[in-house]
Amino acid sequence: MIGWVLLSVSAGFCEEYVFRGYLQEQMRLLTGNVWMAVALQAIVFGFAHGYQGVALMAIIVVYGLLIGATAAWRKSLRPVMMAHGFTDFFSGMGFYIAHVLHRM
Repeated sequence: MIGWVLLSVSAGFCEEYVFRGYLQEQMRLLTGNVWMAVALQAIVFGFAHGYQGVALMAIIVVYGLLIGATAAWRKSLRPVMMAHGFTDFFSGMGFYIAHVLHRM
């Protein structure tokens, strides 16, 4: 459980720093358009999660669009880092609880 919390927090921090912090800013500088940058980083974010399959990859692109737009709107990574960490944590806990209940 402690390991999952640490993993969720670190994924939230690291992925947001890389995709929304670094990549989105580089794409904005390259294209001159913040919304194009949001779209491009979301696509790269989705492909980075390709190991989860095409269906989830498409959902993750949409998630990347939403969280990228939030980062651009708020001009801060802090809210999206927290949201990403909480999302990872609660999805993992949901799967864990479902697994435990299934075994009963």
